[in-house]
Amino acid sequence: MNSCFAKVRILCLLAGLMVPVGGVTHAQPAAAADDQGELATRALVREIQFMLRRSGFDPGPLDGVPRQLTNAAVRRFEDIQGLPVVELRLGARVPSELLARLRTEAGRAMFGTAGGAAAAPRGISPPAGEGSPANPPPPDRFSACPYDPKDFHIGANRFTPDSFLKEGFEGSTARAVASLKQRLEEGRQIADKIGLSALKEVQRQARVLQYFECRLKVEQASAKKG
Repeated sequence: MNSCFAKVRILCLLAGLMVPVGGVTHAQPAAAADDQGELATRALVREIQFMLRRSGFDPGPLDGVPRQLTNAAVRRFEDIQGLPVVELRLGARVPSELLARLRTEAGRAMFGTAGGAAAAPRGISPPAGEGSPANPPPPDRFSACPYDPKDFHIGANRFTPDSFLKEGFEGSTARAVASLKQRLEEGRQIADKIGLSALKEVQRQARVLQYFECRLKVEQASAKKG
């Protein structure tokens, strides 16, 4: 079981998580865990977001910020697991029981242990009617920047580049480019240790970064003209 959690840790790092290598001991049973839990740093929140996604819940972008989507996913997980409802906040304590259950379920979903394959996503769906013929999207001034819509499909949520940018980076293309570059570099450094699944994730991240780099150039060119 410990090797399973070690793999979870490595894959979390690929998704942009800075998880200490020595943290495998967190996989202890809840009864042996520290009752006070762990402090919710951005690194731990990113790990939680990753584990929620792997367990079939949609936490939104893996950005280490516990916004509405992340807390909605946490509440759904807590409800299904019969855990006390605790809101995730930076700097607050995350119960050890919650972390233990998340790590167990993520390991089962990823490696087929005991619980089998991951359940169908239980995330938050996009607003009704969005993109329908009655509500056509506005003209895209970034049409010169190609992208694959599937690269923005996260759990049950079908992000557009705009909603992905707004939810994960407060609407800042420059911030997205800087963050995605860092995550991509981290992913490339360990991709050869994991295999095909890691390579696919690195390729997806590279395509998303390429899109936002193109978009940033368009924004910068428009600013100069203005």
